[in-house]
Amino acid sequence: MSERNPEIRGRDPEASRRRLLEAGVEVFSERGLDGGSVSMIAAKAGINRRMLYHYFGSKEGLYRAALRHIYEQLSSQEVALADILLEVEELLERLIRAEYAFLAAHPQHVRLLTWENLRRGKSAPEANLSSFKAPILEALRIALDRGQREGRFRADVDEKQLLISCLALSFFYFSNQYTLGQALGFDLTTPEAIETRIRHVVSLLLDGIRERNLKPHRNMDGRRLVKEGIAR
Repeated sequence: MSERNPEIRGRDPEASRRRLLEAGVEVFSERGLDGGSVSMIAAKAGINRRMLYHYFGSKEGLYRAALRHIYEQLSSQEVALADILLEVEELLERLIRAEYAFLAAHPQHVRLLTWENLRRGKSAPEANLSSFKAPILEALRIALDRGQREGRFRADVDEKQLLISCLALSFFYFSNQYTLGQALGFDLTTPEAIETRIRHVVSLLLDGIRERNLKPHRNMDGRRLVKEGIAR
């Protein structure tokens, strides 16, 4: 029996592929697609560079896989939230907290997405990213519809625009935290600064979608509203 890929023998193919993928995320996040080389990635993964071509076909193939990988990780927390039927108030707070926690723990994801947007999303179509936001969009739509029927939220609120606001108010904080911190004179990376920002963003989003004559009232868990003196 011929062995076309003798270097695969004695290895766990899935583990090797994962190491190359993780190394690709690290190298591409630091240097972008053009600046990151196959040799750099293979050295970081501790795997012969020929295996990169075996698993991904090319450097560009690995880059697309890395881009899809970070979208999968980013979206996995959103899918978990989408599986629970939550009121918009709780859904938005959980979503913002999940986004901030994830981005704080994965700075390389922020950098890689920034690189891809500098390339005007050239690899995004081939990475098939379009399906990742569908679950959280549907959860937001269902929750908004319920709140709109109850007269708690403005009828013109669109779930896509609301999600863009959630993501923008999360991503910008981490993509610009160092220059913004210098400009404002305080450290945006501390747990206290992040918690203060989360509370502000949640309040800002909820105030933006509420009906104008609805006055917020918080109970012990911070998620109760009162309209015209009647608890809902």
